[in-house]
Amino acid sequence: MKQLIIAIACVALITSCGTNKKVNQTLNNKKMTAVYEIAINQAKNGNVQNFLDTRAEFVKVLGKEDNTLNEGKWKPFFTVDQSMKLDEILIGMTHWNSMQGFGETAMKLMPQEVTKNYFASFNPLAYGLLETVDGKPFDMETIKKEGNVIEFAIRKGKTDDAFGAKREAFFKSLENYDGYKFAREFKFYELDEQGMPKLAENTQAVIIVWENSEKFQAAATPIFGTKEYQEFAADLDVKSYFATFATK
Repeated sequence: MKQLIIAIACVALITSCGTNKKVNQTLNNKKMTAVYEIAINQAKNGNVQNFLDTRAEFVKVLGKEDNTLNEGKWKPFFTVDQSMKLDEILIGMTHWNSMQGFGETAMKLMPQEVTKNYFASFNPLAYGLLETVDGKPFDMETIKKEGNVIEFAIRKGKTDDAFGAKREAFFKSLENYDGYKFAREFKFYELDEQGMPKLAENTQAVIIVWENSEKFQAAATPIFGTKEYQEFAADLDVKSYFATFATK
C-alpha cells in the first residue's frame, strides 16, 4: 500500500511537459471543477540530462491523454534558500478537466515503463492539486509568455485570518509597481495517507506575474520593506517559493 501511495503522489511527473490541447469534454466533466496540478521536482543525483530525457519520453505518452487541457513548465532563477541547485529544478503545471480525469489518467499511466523511468529520475520537492479561490477559470497561457517572471509560492497561514484583510492589502499594493501584471490564488490539495486529494488546512498557493526580470527585481527590494508585505508575511509559513521563467 505504501508503494501505491508513493506512486500516486509521484504523478507529479505529469506536470513536467509542454503540450497545449483543447478537448471536447463530456457532459459529466463539464459539471466538474477543473484542477491544476503543480509539481516541483529536482533531478536525482544531479543527473539533469536523464531527468530531461525521461521527461521527454513521457510527454509523448501524456500528449495522447484527453483529460489534460494544458501543460507548461518553468525554470527557477531565484529562491530564498540559496543552497538549492536551481539548474536541477523544474516547476510544472497541468490543467486537468476534473479531479476525476486526473485520477483516471494517473492510474492508467502509473504501470507503464515510461512512467517508472521518469519517476526514477527526480526527487519531488513539492506537490499538490489546485483550485482557484475565486472559482473563476484560470488560463495557463497567461503564465507561459516568454520573458515574463512567474512567481510560485505555497503558504500556510499561522492564523485563521492569514488570508483575509492583510492579504487583500498586500496584493492591492502590488498594483503600484511598474511591471506587475496580475496574481491568482488557489486552494491547495495535498494527498492523504490513502493517496487521495485532501484540502490542506489554511493553505493557499499563489502565482504572481511580472512583465520581465528587470521590473521584477526593481520592485522586489522596496516591496519587502513595505508595511503591507511585512504584516502579511508575518502570518505565513512559506512552504515553497520560486521565481521562474517559462521554458519549452
